[in-house]
Amino acid sequence: MRFSIPHKALGIVFLCLLLLGVWLTYAVFTKKFSDYDEVKLQTSKIGLQLPARADVKVRGVIVGEVLEFDATNEGAELTLGIYPGEIDNIPSDVTGSIIPKTLFGEKYVALEIPEGSTASSASALAVGDTVRRTEVSIEVEEVLSDLYPLLRTVQPAELNMTLNAIATALEGNGEELGQNLETLDSYLKRLNPQIPLIIDDLRLTAQVSDTYADVLPEIAEILRNTITTTGTFEDQDDKVRALYEDVAAFSDTSREFLDANGDNLIRLGELGAQQLRVFAKYAPEYPCLLKGIVNAAPRQAEAFRGFTLHIILETIPNQPRGYGPQDAPRYGDDRGPNCVNLPNPPGGQANPANQPDFNDGVDEPTGKGTSRVAPTYYKAGTGYAGSPAEADLIKALLAPALGVSGEDVPDLGILLVGPMARGAEVSLR
Repeated sequence: MRFSIPHKALGIVFLCLLLLGVWLTYAVFTKKFSDYDEVKLQTSKIGLQLPARADVKVRGVIVGEVLEFDATNEGAELTLGIYPGEIDNIPSDVTGSIIPKTLFGEKYVALEIPEGSTASSASALAVGDTVRRTEVSIEVEEVLSDLYPLLRTVQPAELNMTLNAIATALEGNGEELGQNLETLDSYLKRLNPQIPLIIDDLRLTAQVSDTYADVLPEIAEILRNTITTTGTFEDQDDKVRALYEDVAAFSDTSREFLDANGDNLIRLGELGAQQLRVFAKYAPEYPCLLKGIVNAAPRQAEAFRGFTLHIILETIPNQPRGYGPQDAPRYGDDRGPNCVNLPNPPGGQANPANQPDFNDGVDEPTGKGTSRVAPTYYKAGTGYAGSPAEADLIKALLAPALGVSGEDVPDLGILLVGPMARGAEVSLR
């Protein structure tokens, strides 16, 4: 049986119409001919059961569909198709969330309008806008997947035994448990107002901890050095103990010495103060004096060579004059420190150097080979020896022996008798 060409053409047309009808049915079902106002929705993840063409709702009313979704570095980006005419009723500050229709059902996108916000009060959502990022609700599958390892670790049989033991322990103790809860509630009521202070204390504790963390290396080094020092003391225990015993013995001896001589040391300090002031005044003379002593050492060694004194003794050609009242010594020289001819004095055996002209009471030559030689001198006011009081006492003692009054006793008598009288002791019987 043969078909004619018109019959073949009709069969091809029928097949084409059949395929066209299938495609049209698919296009109508997938809404190929629908127009949408596209906006973007950024989310951390889309989760499970969010199909293509999922509903987009505002307050429970379907206003569009999910056209496609793409993965990004920050999560996912959904392309939402809003029905024409609906986008003008959606404010621009709308937020989005992905919500499941039922516990295990598919999800849809819910656009949530903030309370009090309308398209008239805020600018309306525009084509190409991006809805603010949202977080996906917790997946049931995620909960179950996290719960399974927990149940394997806890072991339900042992958990059941533990719960039974707790129930048995709490049985009949409800009243006490209630009282404990009430007590805990009272504690929390008093504690809650102190929460800001506790938070401040924790913050300050963190700062202190940072400070301690910065200085802990130094503290550790100190502790290590302390351990080393302690070990050294342990190794030298006998020596350290002997040192302490010596120090203790020295302290006892020092205490006994100070108890016996404390007053003398104080008196020595009081008397030495005046002498030290004189020493300090004439301190500039010390270098030249010491150098003069060093320079004179060879001459002294020559004079005392062989442990024998070698001198050239020359007699005075003329009898010197005697000392008289006009030669009463005085210490009136106040020129201060002066090296004069030291450390290299001039003169020698053939040409002796003359004494400097001191204000010592001798105002004219004595005829003793040099221009002046004072018998001795004292400084009044440096103690009882050589003082006016001592002079008056000696004059009173010499006056009866000389047959004169105390005022007429010559000063030479004081010079001769004074040194002997200072070492004498008088006992009253």
